[in-house]
Amino acid sequence: MIKNISISSFINAIFTIAVVAILITFALFINLDMQKHQIMQKNRYEIIAENFLSVFNKKPSKSQLDKLYEQFKVKQVKSREEKLNILNYGYALSIKKTYLGTYRIYLYDSEYYLYAQQLGYNLMLKDLHSNKYNIAVIILILVLSLSTILFLYIILKRKLKPLKELNCEITKFSKGNLDIKIKPKSNDEIGEIAKNFDAAITLINNQTESKNLFMRNMMHELKTPITKAMFIAETLEDERSKMMLQKAFKRMDDIIKELATVERITSKTSVIYKEVTSFFNIYKKTLEIMMIESSNISSKINDFTFEVDISLFSVALKNLIDNGIKFSTDKKVSVIVDKKRIDVISKGCKLKYKLDYYTEPFSQEEKRADGFGLGLYIVKTIVNMHKYKLNYSYKDGYNYFSIITA
Repeated sequence: MIKNISISSFINAIFTIAVVAILITFALFINLDMQKHQIMQKNRYEIIAENFLSVFNKKPSKSQLDKLYEQFKVKQVKSREEKLNILNYGYALSIKKTYLGTYRIYLYDSEYYLYAQQLGYNLMLKDLHSNKYNIAVIILILVLSLSTILFLYIILKRKLKPLKELNCEITKFSKGNLDIKIKPKSNDEIGEIAKNFDAAITLINNQTESKNLFMRNMMHELKTPITKAMFIAETLEDERSKMMLQKAFKRMDDIIKELATVERITSKTSVIYKEVTSFFNIYKKTLEIMMIESSNISSKINDFTFEVDISLFSVALKNLIDNGIKFSTDKKVSVIVDKKRIDVISKGCKLKYKLDYYTEPFSQEEKRADGFGLGLYIVKTIVNMHKYKLNYSYKDGYNYFSIITA
């Protein structure tokens, strides 16, 4: 599951856990520290109370009491009204009875008071050195800790920002935009990746341009002599030689047309011009391109309208029908169409490999050596450009090539 989490989400999760852990740790620490502080205060007051109660048995003089006041940092509360306020409204933290007498610890108006009682002595003492619990220092440390975590988080996110930008550029490149330029913004590993990827893009663009230039030149150079040769073949008197030459030149002309289609649909400048049309118009144009007898094709068309590049989609349908006729055992195909799918059905043996094998350029089975291996590659490329899907299935001795449109 962790493998599927993005780096950004993983970092966010780690820092969130760190912040929560710090908050919980400080909360536990404050709770324990407050308990420790209360125990220390209680022990201090027990010592003070026991000292005063033990002195009361000896009927101490004023000077002896003053000495104890100074020793334990306490002050006698003499005002009767103040005593009553403390006894009535103060919060009693502890009440303890000993063989020496009774003492109480009060918290009143954020001050600690000790009230010692023994026979005729009722002494209210205010703690001048109460050592109040100060949470401000702990909060300051907490703020500093969280600020450090936040600072590290911001630094790390900024460090990874070029990686996010690089991912966006790679996504654009994967969608066919070959004109992107990636400029390294640092000298670290991310910068090296950006630099190497930019070099790879430049190399790919150069190779693509060379390929396109080669194909255009090759097709241009071959087209003219093939056309002339076909005219010359027409003048031959030997019908057998004439037909053989015409067939050979026709095949060469078909190959050039296939290569031209491949060059168009794979070029980085390739644009499909979609327009709303009916399937019947596509089918009609397909038959015009094929220039074959319609007796080889049976159709059952439930006509519908859709938005496609008419020229390209007609080529894709033409290649499916052409393949079906060429490789069927009876040289016939059936075209069954509705709004959701276009099926081209032909009788024959099941494909030896999966469909992906045949949709790669220049791939074919040994027995199909008369093909050039580009037909299904062109079909799949055009289908994908329209966001449709090409499927293959085999049922009861028939091959089904289907374009799923919905």
